[in-house]
Amino acid sequence: MQHAWQKEMLSRINEPVPAPQFANLLRLAADLCGVPMALVTSYADGKITVECQHGINNVADSGFCEQALLQDDLLEVTDALQDVRFRDLPQVRGAPFVRFYLGASLISPTGHRFGTLGLLDVRPRTIDSTQREHLRTLAHQVMVHMELQRQHKSLEELARELDRANRRLAEQAEHLNQAQHIAHVGSWKYLIHDDHLVLSDEILHMYGLAAGEFAETMQAFIDLVHPDDRIAVESAKDAVLRFGHATVQCRVVRTDGEVRYFEIIGQMFMNDGGPPYMAGTTQDITDKKTVEDKIRQLAYYDQLTGLPNRRFVLDRIDRLTAIRRRLAHDGAVLFIDLDNFKTLNDTHGHEKGDMLLKQVAQRLLSSVRQYDCVGRFGGDEFVVLLELIGDDALDGATHAMQVAKKVLGALNTPFLLETLPYTTTPSIGIALIDGEMLSTGELLKRADMAMYQAKAEGRNAICFFNPNMQEAVNARAALEADLRQALAEQAFYLEYQPQVDETGHINGVEALLRWQHPQRGRVPPSEFIPFAEEFGMIMEIGGWLIKETCRQLVQWAHAAATQDLMLSINVSARQFHHPAFVSQITQTLADTGADPAKLKIEITESMLLRNFDDTRQKMMSLKELGIRFALDDFGTGYSSLAYLQQLPLDQLKIDQSFVHHVMTNKNDAAITRSIISLAHNLGLSVIAEGVETKEQHQFLAREGCGHYQGFLYHEPLTARMVEVRMDDARPH
Repeated sequence: MQHAWQKEMLSRINEPVPAPQFANLLRLAADLCGVPMALVTSYADGKITVECQHGINNVADSGFCEQALLQDDLLEVTDALQDVRFRDLPQVRGAPFVRFYLGASLISPTGHRFGTLGLLDVRPRTIDSTQREHLRTLAHQVMVHMELQRQHKSLEELARELDRANRRLAEQAEHLNQAQHIAHVGSWKYLIHDDHLVLSDEILHMYGLAAGEFAETMQAFIDLVHPDDRIAVESAKDAVLRFGHATVQCRVVRTDGEVRYFEIIGQMFMNDGGPPYMAGTTQDITDKKTVEDKIRQLAYYDQLTGLPNRRFVLDRIDRLTAIRRRLAHDGAVLFIDLDNFKTLNDTHGHEKGDMLLKQVAQRLLSSVRQYDCVGRFGGDEFVVLLELIGDDALDGATHAMQVAKKVLGALNTPFLLETLPYTTTPSIGIALIDGEMLSTGELLKRADMAMYQAKAEGRNAICFFNPNMQEAVNARAALEADLRQALAEQAFYLEYQPQVDETGHINGVEALLRWQHPQRGRVPPSEFIPFAEEFGMIMEIGGWLIKETCRQLVQWAHAAATQDLMLSINVSARQFHHPAFVSQITQTLADTGADPAKLKIEITESMLLRNFDDTRQKMMSLKELGIRFALDDFGTGYSSLAYLQQLPLDQLKIDQSFVHHVMTNKNDAAITRSIISLAHNLGLSVIAEGVETKEQHQFLAREGCGHYQGFLYHEPLTARMVEVRMDDARPH
């Protein structure tokens, strides 16, 4: 249990370090670790300087600091008097009589050593692992502050360089002719009605043109502009005409091929007694753009790998979460940590470690889409942000898992660090951006926790923050593997449910796809067909079903009892709309020799809504072969009567959801009557599925339904059982 004061101190660890001193942080470090003294030192140009101290005054730390600087982790001296390295130091033998020292070297992600954070006590002691971790965290805070100060100074120098460049441009502008009152570098004038564009000599010089080489038309100028910027320039010209002024930045390709950036300011002027004209200035801003790009590169990009840095990634996550609150487009955060990266640095040096980080960055970029984001957080930690990965949590999780597996495979491939072959593995944690109101920090924390779980499970692994999502994704992956194995091992089989006429005579059967799973038993098609479509296997499974039913038709054609049987098959929407569907049917009929007149394809209303023209064209092509069509589950969706009249249908099939309640629900009974009446008016036969009681049969027969299917007549049968029942029904 943590006391309230402990929780308060721990919460202060993550607070930003105040500049330019570390007094509060040193006080916090001393409190957390229970020592009276703490100090921060800096190291530069071979000199150690005490930057801030707590509990002591004017005490040098050169002895302890020199040793701590050499360490990659903590330096702990439990009793300085017993340690030959330190027992003769002035601060040990004399005031303040230091006996205990715990120091952390302040090392940047690039390996630069800034100094140390040290804790001291006047009596021998040890500290626990939690206190050591607190010191590491606080040392990281100090290092980050010093690194930010260093970068800030670099940015200030760049800013001063930019300011000096701007001052030089301003000084040059003062010497230009007063006639160029808007002047910066050059001036221009455009007579609109005459399409006459006059450029000053300075502009011609900047564009690399000699006097007389410019055609003095607006189109001649547009031709000089970089192709990607011409629309912006045309828009700026239109804005001057409409609003009287405009500014545009564009690139101009000089005659020597060099590309330069320019800022063009234009304004409309009214000429007394004459036509209006445009005039303005043109300034070369290439150097300014270069400096701005450098500043942006330092601020938002990792200098080693060129990837977006932590700041950039955090901004991107903020944007993604904001968009997700408005739109149902899920995303994901992948937190990637290289396993045993420190060992590479320790054994082969930081240069090899940097080479690995650069190559890892390139492999990560090649593993994601162009609009996804790959960033480096520091050290060996990378973050991948995935956008638009699904409209529900399971789809998004599946996509994120696919990308994570791709990353895992890419990083498992051996690296070559100059002449050193090297193999590494990543641990990957995934947190979904799925609409839950989470902060950027919470999302990263979840991904980080999942990454550590992946490490705990043996490294080189992928883990979701949500265990239930991990289980669902694993189940989907297992189902895909099982489906592929079932297809390879022909674990699918067919049953046939007879269809009867008003006399009870079997005049057709519907082929029903079955899958006997070795562990789960019989799996109904409603559970695996949607996934077969998603996994891209539906054409293979559907092709197997078509081939098996055609073979069965050929076999039944040779027996008197079954030679007239009509065989119905169901096809999914994705299979039906596949470009190769018609050729798949025709080729199978040709290969097996089955009679197409005995084959009936059941389609659903959803197929009509998706692409009616494609559906009709395919039905017409197959109808020419003699194949018949039934509209399955009729009445459960939306079907236009105009569409029905344009399709080569032979039969409407009343959905079992209506049949089950015709005796108890007036609406279902009315819908059933309407379907039967509609079928008769369109000249189509009608069949009711799911008939289970005599009362349902009597109602349907009374209303004019002439064909039936359901357990009242026959349960699904094997092909052999169909043959036996058909043979038993024949007069002998």
